[in-house]
Amino acid sequence: MKPSITWLADLRGGLPPIGNQGQRGTCLAWAATTAHQHRRSSSLSVEYLHWACGPPPRGRGTRPGLRHALRTAGQPTTDQWPYDPSVDETAATYHPPRTVCGPFSTADARSVTHDPLSLAAQLNSGHLPIAALRITPAFLTARGGIIHDNHRGTDGHAVTVVGIARSEQPVGTVPAGELVVCVRNSWGPTWGRNGYALITETAWSACVMYAVMVRPSEEMSRA
Repeated sequence: MKPSITWLADLRGGLPPIGNQGQRGTCLAWAATTAHQHRRSSSLSVEYLHWACGPPPRGRGTRPGLRHALRTAGQPTTDQWPYDPSVDETAATYHPPRTVCGPFSTADARSVTHDPLSLAAQLNSGHLPIAALRITPAFLTARGGIIHDNHRGTDGHAVTVVGIARSEQPVGTVPAGELVVCVRNSWGPTWGRNGYALITETAWSACVMYAVMVRPSEEMSRA
């Protein structure tokens, strides 16, 4: 039987278990950490990266905040500052514990083209792009692991792009030939299918805002 989809790029294998950000607005730090540690084969601290981005409005949850934090502060390993979904980051006590001593892995975060074929090229080069999306009603549950609508959505959210595929035959309301973007979320394994979902090209075009690629500093110096 002909497979329902053909993968153009697929980097799901070998990734760590899906994280859960809880009620905190840490999605960009989660997505960036997944992309960063994929290039380093080590577990990096989401909590430290989120803290290092600085307070809003131009720090945490923004591209400038993320890029500055990765370039200047970097990330220590997870064990030095584990993620806490219940922490109050507005408290004066929100700062790295004494266990954070480095070394700190630095990186660059630069904007890349966010159409599916361009993202496939990034994936095939071994990088996991980060994408910022507007959340749609279909995205909230990702029922069946497929998101297919043309809703523009509201509120920003960041995910990690881990694969691009093409549908070879109709799957529900998804027509044959449609490109799909496989994303990894940070809402725990109950979202979508075990924390992953396929977003059709139609839905992607409607809700995507930008994409970013994270490259360790050593790779940038060799480029």
